[in-house]
Amino acid sequence: MKHFLIAVISALFSAFLLTLASPGYSIVPLAYVALVPLLIAISLTERGFFTGWLFGSFYFLFNLHWVINAVSEFGEAPYAVGIIVTILFACLLGVFWGVFGWIYRRKVGANLLLAGVLVALEVAKSTIFTGLPMLNLAHTQYTFPPAIQIAEVTGEFGISLIIAYVNISIASLITHRNKHSVIFAALVLLASLSFGFLVSDRQYAGTNLKVRLIQPAYSQKDKWVPEKKYDIMALVNQMVRKAENENYDLLMLPETVYPAFLNPDFGGYHVLDIAGEKVPIISGGIRYDEIDGKKQYFNSAFMFSKGEVSIYNKLHLVPFGEYFPFKTLFKPIDYYFFQGAEDFQKGEEAVLFIGDKFSAAPMICYESMYSKLVRNQVMLGSDMLTVVTNDSWFGNTSGPYQHLATDVLRAVEFRKPLLRAAQTGISACIDAGGNVTGSLPLGEKGYLDCEVTTHKGLTMFATGGYGWLAAFLLATWYINRRKERSVNSY
Repeated sequence: MKHFLIAVISALFSAFLLTLASPGYSIVPLAYVALVPLLIAISLTERGFFTGWLFGSFYFLFNLHWVINAVSEFGEAPYAVGIIVTILFACLLGVFWGVFGWIYRRKVGANLLLAGVLVALEVAKSTIFTGLPMLNLAHTQYTFPPAIQIAEVTGEFGISLIIAYVNISIASLITHRNKHSVIFAALVLLASLSFGFLVSDRQYAGTNLKVRLIQPAYSQKDKWVPEKKYDIMALVNQMVRKAENENYDLLMLPETVYPAFLNPDFGGYHVLDIAGEKVPIISGGIRYDEIDGKKQYFNSAFMFSKGEVSIYNKLHLVPFGEYFPFKTLFKPIDYYFFQGAEDFQKGEEAVLFIGDKFSAAPMICYESMYSKLVRNQVMLGSDMLTVVTNDSWFGNTSGPYQHLATDVLRAVEFRKPLLRAAQTGISACIDAGGNVTGSLPLGEKGYLDCEVTTHKGLTMFATGGYGWLAAFLLATWYINRRKERSVNSY
């Protein structure tokens, strides 16, 4: 019973500390000690999987409460259903931390290997079954630019590795008096921060752009109400017309900005096309193609420029939001939430939006959370990143900040300015150094004007990806294996 209480209290305390470090609260230094109570508890109780799973479940429950909002507020399910779905989701994600706890209990002292394992599990969480690439350790640092600059070399998981290693080393010092590990961890952290400060004043050669982001901030609840959709369309058109006559190099509107299909027979399409004669416009919108009498629906980004329209169809769809996986197996659930509605179709290839002064990599909603997707577009020759998103379904929670954190990391990984137009916020301009140079808060209707500098160059991460992580895991596993054999030989 004593060990059980230690496991519960320590897991809860670590989850609380890491939540305070996470986007929405962003008490950055706590990330480097938040896991220490958890790791000490695993050493004391010998309940590795249970303690790790409990911590993960608590942590995701604290930070994914926006799922309740999405399921019950906008999915119109009973509030109890939203709570149950959130708890189940958190408990499922907690398994990744449970696996880490199980491995930690068996490999205590192999600190570099354990840090690598934790990061590998973050990769798995961000990938398996479409993944949840939010709430990684690296995201706790997005408001502190010096800590994230190393991402141009290692990607975001290099930052996670440093944070994990510092936590593990501190715990090792307390439980096993391992001074060497904590000294090495301090040196690694110091080297990373020194690099961050060293490159903070770096200038990036490119074209200076004057940009206006449009944030309509109408209520998501009103969006598809027949009596209100024409008022929403009029609002969006008015905001576009007001901006088109001013001297900008680019206008941006959010994902699915109109409560209608953005096809050529829609009035809003013509408003954007006409305004695009004066200034390039990037906007999100749902659309359909009709093939042999059957409609196929797409979540798309458009660029209207000088009478031409470029279209990017979303490549990575949101499960249970834009398509329903395992429809045959879960047909009653599908019907309950979607009444048998058609799924969106995913796009076939990455594209660039090319204007006179820029080559933009368009992304829609949570696509920007995936480095691989962004990398594919960057390698086509983009010099800036654009994100159109509708984070309304997060509600007034930490969800929009969690999404923003991933975009800051993308800007640093590829050293490209990133522009994000969000329906209800947080619209933001992020420079190639990961600095948020301007933003519009949640729920505020208005414009965000900013100046950005495009950048064509490729970073080490853009060209090398995460090959270094595989090599690191292999090397630390091999070294640990040699040590174990050496000990067993005596």
